[in-house]
Amino acid sequence: MKIPYYISILLLCFSCSKDKKTQTDVVETLFKLHENSDINFSNTLVETEALNPYTYRNFYNGGGVAIGDINNDGLLDIYFTGNSVDNQLYLNKGNWNFEDITEKSGVACKDSWSSGVTFVDINHDGFLDIYVCKAGPPSDKSSRHNELFINNGDLTFTEKSKEYGLDIVGLAVQANFFDYDKDGDLDCYLLSNSIRSVGNYDLIKNQRDIPTETGNKLLRNDNGYFVDVTQEANIYSSAIGFGLGITVSDYNGDTWPDIFISNDFFERDYLYINQQNGSFKENLEHQFESISMGSMGADAADLNNDSRPDIMVTEMLPRNIQRQRTKTLFESWNKYDMEVKNGYHYQFSRNALHINTGEETFLELSRFSNVAASEWSWASLLFDIDNDGLKDIFISNGIYKDLLDRDYLTYMANEDQIRDMIKNDQQVMKKLIDLMPSQAVPNVAFKNNGAFQFSDHSAAWGLNQPSFSNGSAYGDLDNDGDLDLVINNVNMPAFVYENKLDTLNHRSVTIKLKGADKNTNAIGAKAEIYYNNGQYSVLENFPSRGFQSSVSHDLLFGVNSAQTVDSLRIIWPNGFFSKAENLRTNKTYSFTQPTASNVLITSKSPNIKSPLKEINPLFDFKHRENNAVDFNREQLLPEMFNNEGPNMASADINNDGQPDFYIGGAKGQSGKLFVSQKNNTYLEISKPFEINAKSEDSNAVFFDSDNDGDLDLYVASGGKSFSKYDFSMNDRLYINQGNLNFVLDQSALPFTEPICTSTVSVYDFDQDGDIDIFVGERFKVETYGVPTSGYILENKGNNTFEFSGQNTLKNIGLITDSAWEDLNNDGIKDLIVVGEWMPISIFINQKGKLENKTKNFGLEQTSGFWKTFKLADVDGDGDMDIIAGNKGENTFFKNGTRMYVSDFDNNGTIEQIICHKIDGKYYPIADRDELVSQIASLKQKLLFYKDYGNATIESIFSKEQIKKAIVLDVNTVKTTLFINTNNTFTNQELPHEIQYSNVEAIIVSDINQDGNADIIFGGNQYLVKPQFGRQDASRGWLVYGDNQHKFKKVLGLNIKGQIRDFNLSNIKGKRYLLTTLNNENLKFYEVE
Repeated sequence: MKIPYYISILLLCFSCSKDKKTQTDVVETLFKLHENSDINFSNTLVETEALNPYTYRNFYNGGGVAIGDINNDGLLDIYFTGNSVDNQLYLNKGNWNFEDITEKSGVACKDSWSSGVTFVDINHDGFLDIYVCKAGPPSDKSSRHNELFINNGDLTFTEKSKEYGLDIVGLAVQANFFDYDKDGDLDCYLLSNSIRSVGNYDLIKNQRDIPTETGNKLLRNDNGYFVDVTQEANIYSSAIGFGLGITVSDYNGDTWPDIFISNDFFERDYLYINQQNGSFKENLEHQFESISMGSMGADAADLNNDSRPDIMVTEMLPRNIQRQRTKTLFESWNKYDMEVKNGYHYQFSRNALHINTGEETFLELSRFSNVAASEWSWASLLFDIDNDGLKDIFISNGIYKDLLDRDYLTYMANEDQIRDMIKNDQQVMKKLIDLMPSQAVPNVAFKNNGAFQFSDHSAAWGLNQPSFSNGSAYGDLDNDGDLDLVINNVNMPAFVYENKLDTLNHRSVTIKLKGADKNTNAIGAKAEIYYNNGQYSVLENFPSRGFQSSVSHDLLFGVNSAQTVDSLRIIWPNGFFSKAENLRTNKTYSFTQPTASNVLITSKSPNIKSPLKEINPLFDFKHRENNAVDFNREQLLPEMFNNEGPNMASADINNDGQPDFYIGGAKGQSGKLFVSQKNNTYLEISKPFEINAKSEDSNAVFFDSDNDGDLDLYVASGGKSFSKYDFSMNDRLYINQGNLNFVLDQSALPFTEPICTSTVSVYDFDQDGDIDIFVGERFKVETYGVPTSGYILENKGNNTFEFSGQNTLKNIGLITDSAWEDLNNDGIKDLIVVGEWMPISIFINQKGKLENKTKNFGLEQTSGFWKTFKLADVDGDGDMDIIAGNKGENTFFKNGTRMYVSDFDNNGTIEQIICHKIDGKYYPIADRDELVSQIASLKQKLLFYKDYGNATIESIFSKEQIKKAIVLDVNTVKTTLFINTNNTFTNQELPHEIQYSNVEAIIVSDINQDGNADIIFGGNQYLVKPQFGRQDASRGWLVYGDNQHKFKKVLGLNIKGQIRDFNLSNIKGKRYLLTTLNNENLKFYEVE
């Protein structure tokens, strides 16, 4: 939860068989809400002048839910925590009848603010005990500490937290009990939310390294007494630990439990990897890229059935554009950049879905998976809702008062208004709270469709009742073979949902585990099943999940229609395993941890080996990007464009049979030429290029400009960090005078004013015996969006070039790449050009005249954000196919995105207004403040954020203004393989992984030498505005082609960074992949 600094200042001022259902059941939705059940718990909150969200920051955080069988009768019971109301315990009597036994059981926690709750058998007597976390404002009440209720076995409990060392006072959120040191008993991680004011610590370096007494704690169980080992175990306990979620799982597959902590506010999340010696290593920055900013509850489970736990973290980004515009305040670029530099990592205002690649790497896919936005969300739970064998996502949503409503914060609760109210009113808090908007929102359920693709099934499953929901938990409350759901709500009755799934057709198997020693419920165990001809699924027994809640200890596997589970393997907490075969489904099975095992499970199976082996560089080059901020010039840009290099060019310039390389430099850095030598080294040549160090090299090509038999070098100049008058943007032609002596020819090129070049391709297009040049313009450096042109530089001999008039190349788009190839089989190469906001364009060469035949080749509807492409005959039919790199699907930019380019306020400055297409209407993507800052005349029209909430381009601007604008559309954002069949290109699907990020580098080669073409992809773009989030979910991909010319098998290459170019070369008899990365060292990989 993110609260503005001046609001935080105010805090200082005020201080069995389950074949029960039949196919004839008629159910309108999957879940039935039991509105008139015996459960009548409501977490009612009443604001007072002394206690409210201003005096207690977490006032609306709500309570939790625990589900477990407290009396061992085979029925799951329910415990709710309340804030200003007593907690309640309900005994499950069967047939959806529950009895409130709170009073007689003695677990009400009267007169205290309860938060998280966990069912755990702490004294290992076979009965579940209850551990309740306490939060709320400071108090002298004796019950202010966390409470441990020991189960007496007769439906009564005795509070014994002090006896166990668990009577801790603080702002506890949740406790997670697990055996982190594998000594056979349950230890405890206690998660806290710092009491300190947010503003006092915002963005200060190294704050997490300073321990406090009230921070998070790791408590080791020493013979029944819990001892604080936080510091020796390397656990952070600082004052900036604003924890809201603790998610335990075996993230690296070594059978030892690891810990993921989701932190609210500005502090980043933590990933603790168990070192198997009683300590942990915090490793998030190494394994994660993008993470959520105001991280809330989280859960971990294997979402794609590859045996590795993935992580879903919730945040507060609303689902619809109206609420996003009025409820979400995004970070500025400068604030975000400062956070990164001060050690707070890459945080963004959205949910985060971290997929586990098994290589100490998590990739964030929430935008690809359609789960990035879900409202003000508290908890995620990952479980198989519909028993199809894939775990779905449930998210609880809502906050009783919209603390972040931007109109409220700007006009009602700004600093001046608050000071005035303090001077003139005795009921300041009450009035401020009454002014806050309040709107219940639906919870969200995302159905898992496979391959990390999810769709919203909230309404179809009956889970879309508007609410103010917080903690939630699942369990099979009626023992019918599906998982039911219980949700704790603020100021409204709790939701108890019965899952009405037809379990005859959507079957399951339930596993009950009985542990050994002092871990009676085998917490930390893992169960794996194989069914239906090799389908796989895995569950881990870590009950504390989501937000302030704990789920049933039983493990329920959905198996779709399978009648039998072929095999089951249980990996117990001590590493031993049990195995069973041929288990009938729709049954419950109980297993007891063995005391001995022939095999000790120690680690997971290794991943598929990459054919690339990183080696020491054959020569050294480090790209050094400039620090310009494009948003300072054009504040409506969604991303920067000054980081598109470096590019490589290669050729054998000294005729020794080995490739030589030119690598371009950034602005302020000269490019360098590396020439192979006889002693297996490379000679670095930089002198002729140093005088052009102020330029930014965007592309380069070796060719014989003057027909003298050696190779000259054309270097293109691009970048965004220049004035349109800056001659540092002039392209350069370096003439090879022999003996590796290159000299700049300053009169060879015909440009009379600078352009921003992106691509250069060479070919004798007019068939006169010398090499001509195509030059593509990237953009107008001061105005992104205005379409640019391509230029043919006709070689006139003697290193003199003139423009060849080619009208078809004028204003075709924002050009990024080009190539010459004979597409129509007439013996003359044609020109292919790609770019942003333009289709893949085909220009047929008609004896020196280029004709646009894009439509004839079936490519007219391919407008995209194309950055690169390669031509190759991937299907072996004798013609060239196209592999083109696009933005991908893990982005907020979707098919149908539109850009309007015009001087909307007639002040001499052209603006680009990019719009989302939603239900046929176009909504500007810019934040209201950005738009008004750029076009000041809109301030009165968009005075309030609510005025902008539903505003479209048509409602903001007049018809005349829109008519004057250049309008550009994007039809596709997917990186695509276009197969050429009789000169018509059709799409062929690439693996989903290729869409996880943008693609800026492609190479095609038979990597595994099986006779089929393979493709390597690379990309990433880090310099994106925080509201859209950087693209970083690629570490390079190798896609293998098969003998059917399909591309299905994909392998991650673990190349971290912004990949910009590949070169595959044979050097001294070995194959090497050279990889350039923006602002990083050149990398070398031997292809094995």
